[in-house]
Amino acid sequence: MFSSKFFPIAVIVAVAHANTASNSQVLRRHPPTPSTYPLGNACGNEWRYLNFNPSDKTDRKRLRKLHEVICDGELHKIASYGRKSAKGTLAPYKRYFPQSDDKNDFQAQVIEVLDLIAGSDSSHEMAGDIVRTFVVDNVDFDKDENGASCDDEAVQAYTEIDNLDHREKIHFCNNSWKKLKAADVKCSSLKHYPSRRMETFSLIVLHEMTHYSSVGPKTSLGREIVDEENKDGKDAYYPRRVHGLLAKDQDDRPEKTVTNADSYAWMSLDAWISHLCSGSWIDNQWASYFTQNPPAYERGSSETSDLDSDLDLDLSSDSDSNSDSGL
Repeated sequence: MFSSKFFPIAVIVAVAHANTASNSQVLRRHPPTPSTYPLGNACGNEWRYLNFNPSDKTDRKRLRKLHEVICDGELHKIASYGRKSAKGTLAPYKRYFPQSDDKNDFQAQVIEVLDLIAGSDSSHEMAGDIVRTFVVDNVDFDKDENGASCDDEAVQAYTEIDNLDHREKIHFCNNSWKKLKAADVKCSSLKHYPSRRMETFSLIVLHEMTHYSSVGPKTSLGREIVDEENKDGKDAYYPRRVHGLLAKDQDDRPEKTVTNADSYAWMSLDAWISHLCSGSWIDNQWASYFTQNPPAYERGSSETSDLDSDLDLDLSSDSDSNSDSGL
């Protein structure tokens, strides 16, 4: 692993040769080596960075956001509260995952996945050991491979193997950078069920980390975590569809929840936002902050169609919001 002082040189060298081609084209022909955090000291088990220009204002903001989501502890908090919810079979867990039975120890599978990412609560590290092997690439590297691409407005990020340098990497699209920190979520605007009103950047980060091929197969789950589909053939994204994957009166596909990335992300965020907004620090009372499950998803609709109703900010009715709570 290169130290941070070498990373700007790799970028500068690539840019210096950009006489007739765009910088991204040059970087694709001569991919540099991933670096540790180039703007200062990396924290314990921080991921690595590729194709960021530390002299560029936009890249610096992105680097700080990627650094802070791990080093300020938000990723650890949402993953560890997801793990806590699974261990105690609390309400957030039961909203998205089935309880273990004689055939499948679903809870153990979820706990093991989140263990890898969260790491130990008693450790000085800010994430699990596996996170330091993850790479974030600032270049939309899959764009020319007919795979995931940020040209699709519905794509916020993707995790793929780059055919050029044969590395598995995460890329965040432009629409992901504006997402909130969990501490900036307004509890008073939330409904009585989890919704996209509380969507955060850390949720997207956790979703993508679960996709890594070194995560699911390393646990008792034994296979990669993907984007599962609901019965109508649409991806199981966001609370309504993720809950619908499990709900008996909707898809009733409990076995697919443990291989669906958004199930881990939304369950964990549900747990952490519940903790933040409940105002209760006694036992596990925070777990009942959301008193309802998400409404049924609309069959045949795109995953973004639920966004309008979830983000309807008419808070005049007490039945529409948790207006008695707030940070």
